[in-house]
Amino acid sequence: MKKCIIIGGGFSGLSSAAYLSESGFKVTLLESSPKLGGRAYSFKDEETGSAIDNGQHILMGCYNFTLDFFKLIGAEKNLEFQKRLKLIFLKEKFEHYPLTAPDIPYPVNLLFALIGYKAFSAEDKLRILSFFSKLALYSNKDLEKMTVEEWLLKENQSENSMITFWDILVAGALNTDKKKACAKILADILKQIFFRGNKAATILIPKFGLSETYCNDAENFIVSRGGEICYGETVNELISSGMKISEIVTSGRTFKDFDFVISSVPLYAFNRMVMNKKLKIDLDLEYSPILTVHFWMKENPLKETFYGLIGSPVHWVFNHGKHITIVISNAGYLMNEEKDYIFNLTTDEIEKYLPIKKNDVLSFKIIKEKRATFIASDTVIKKRPYAVTGFDNLVLAGDWTNTGLPSTIEGAVKSGKTAADIIISKSLK
Repeated sequence: MKKCIIIGGGFSGLSSAAYLSESGFKVTLLESSPKLGGRAYSFKDEETGSAIDNGQHILMGCYNFTLDFFKLIGAEKNLEFQKRLKLIFLKEKFEHYPLTAPDIPYPVNLLFALIGYKAFSAEDKLRILSFFSKLALYSNKDLEKMTVEEWLLKENQSENSMITFWDILVAGALNTDKKKACAKILADILKQIFFRGNKAATILIPKFGLSETYCNDAENFIVSRGGEICYGETVNELISSGMKISEIVTSGRTFKDFDFVISSVPLYAFNRMVMNKKLKIDLDLEYSPILTVHFWMKENPLKETFYGLIGSPVHWVFNHGKHITIVISNAGYLMNEEKDYIFNLTTDEIEKYLPIKKNDVLSFKIIKEKRATFIASDTVIKKRPYAVTGFDNLVLAGDWTNTGLPSTIEGAVKSGKTAADIIISKSLK
């Protein structure tokens, strides 16, 4: 039985571990923290007893790699599936602007969703339909030369459509400003969402906290197939001999008995643990934070599962029944602010859009993910490394590798599956 050590227990590490376990490999997963999930996990809030996520994560129906992974580990049951696209956007004073696909065949339903979006003017609708009609005509080479903002302006998207649609979409999908993001990355996402069938355009919401949604099922799947998950074990050094990794030195021991290694940690962590200069990756990633605020209230008046806010620094509000979650993407400007400032900012915004008052909030929790995602600029896209390295038994995984996708759950899961496929192929030679 071939042995593989996987470093890191986020989505990419768990994905590769699950697929290798399914293929008969003896897997040992090393996780430095006391939990699985990487940057996507949940925990119990001690004050309220609620299970809350470190940041609210949504999935799309076009996340084929993620859905296949969930199906493999038996976690598909933990997702709530939309039958067709439904997004509720809000302007101030609780004005609803639904972006909803009617119950008619695809792709006509998506066309009607855009036409029926009342936040658009008649001119906006014509321009956005023109934009989507040209989407497939743009070459990757042309898109790589433009930022998202340059692309949208070239296609005559109005200021109103920027505020009511594009800014929210870019913040949610790319977690960055349209002035920084590469147009190609957005184009790839739009093609996945709008040109891959009705299911691709729908939103999937986890029914539970993230750890319960996928971490527990992934661990059970791996362990039931002879795998081992080691918590609190930080990898300090990868030692090479010739063109192979020969030893893995952790905080507690040294591993020598293995055939393959998958590194699924972030780039900065990978470069820190490799001593051989040939292994270090010359890629300067700029990170974009996400700020999440959880509110517990006297009463929850919200009916929908989630809302997008138009023209607000708060991008999304998610309704969990017992509490609500406020998400601010591209939140670097808030990372050094005190909790009282953030509380006042978010409650002031929520009061403008929802029937909730500051005095209704009984308790709150602020979570800052400073390295939530990397910014997918044109420079980064060109320099992202592939999974295969110059070392025979070392493979890379992680959303920062060259998956062709932005820094998303789908990109992370795809990278894990890719790494597993490479090792399976190598083991057959």
